[in-house]
Amino acid sequence: MDFDSIKKQVSRGNRFVDWKGNKLLDIPLDDVESKYGAPYYFIHRADLINALVQATEHRMNINIRMGIRVIEYDFDSPRLKTADGQWHDGDVIICADGIKSEVRNAINGTPIQPVDTGDVAYRILVPSQPLLDDPETRHLVTEPWAVHWMGPEGHAVGYPLREGELYNIILDITHSTDLGVPVGQDEWKSQADNTELVQRFSEWCYPVRKLCGLTGQYLKWKLADFDKLDRWVHPSGKVALLGDCGHPMMPYLAQGAAQATEDAAALQAALSYYDSIPDALHAYQNQRLSRAAYVARNTRVLQEWLHLHDGPERDRRDELMRHDNSQNPIFWADTKRKDWLFAHDASKLLDEEELTIPDLPPYPKGEASVYVR
Repeated sequence: MDFDSIKKQVSRGNRFVDWKGNKLLDIPLDDVESKYGAPYYFIHRADLINALVQATEHRMNINIRMGIRVIEYDFDSPRLKTADGQWHDGDVIICADGIKSEVRNAINGTPIQPVDTGDVAYRILVPSQPLLDDPETRHLVTEPWAVHWMGPEGHAVGYPLREGELYNIILDITHSTDLGVPVGQDEWKSQADNTELVQRFSEWCYPVRKLCGLTGQYLKWKLADFDKLDRWVHPSGKVALLGDCGHPMMPYLAQGAAQATEDAAALQAALSYYDSIPDALHAYQNQRLSRAAYVARNTRVLQEWLHLHDGPERDRRDELMRHDNSQNPIFWADTKRKDWLFAHDASKLLDEEELTIPDLPPYPKGEASVYVR
């Protein structure tokens, strides 16, 4: 893959700011390359996907077919049937069909429906030039931090893309404070414009208001997940899940695509190590299932802390954020947890002791939660 040609920026780290614009915590990532082997980049997802697709064009053993739906599986062979009526045979089938997966139920032997988390996400890209032209927002582009603005029942995350040509912002809010048309029960996304966001964030600090004002029409997404699955591998031992179909998670840890990449690396390692495909797939499941589920649960913890109303528990959060220990509610602010996340080499098969999962960070006190669980 021609990674060098992709326009990208090295992240300075994660910056946490309250909804009034007061900086609470910086978590620098200037040591990521020296500690973990590579920089932390801001990259437009479309650019990365295009580079991956272009890389496959030089591989004769890769055939990408778009717009063809899988309608049936023969798990024992294994093989699958596509909507054009053709059967496709293979040694192993890896299903990466997302949170709306239809094969997940068959693999687990029971219906598993995604659960509404209580939040919706507005994903927006705006040109950077208006931010650069404004002395109060210029630093958002020239100082490439991932800025997290935290406030009552919502938060915003912003960072530059394509070497500062674009600015990406994700605004996550609770259903109860969403001023637009709700995403329907059977919908995953709906059209929206910036009127509702300008109104929703009208009392927030200037940078957030500025970003809301720059947006045009866009899609808002319902955020859903589910708890840890019993298994990722079909009892036949020849078909397995990968990515969001097995571990959907909210974007609050920026780990959705990262965990799917870890899946792929662990799968390749297991298939290379074991002669038996069933043995390889079960080793892959053992390496990945609990780890990915733990990361997903941490997005629920962050959801609670990021969206607190002002008050005693918000004040306690701000104090806990200052200390590098397991009680810090911000995942990356605990060095042990950050090392567990970033130092992991998914291409190596680990033993049980090495696969130990850390304790979850604490949740806020129940009475302070803005969610009814």
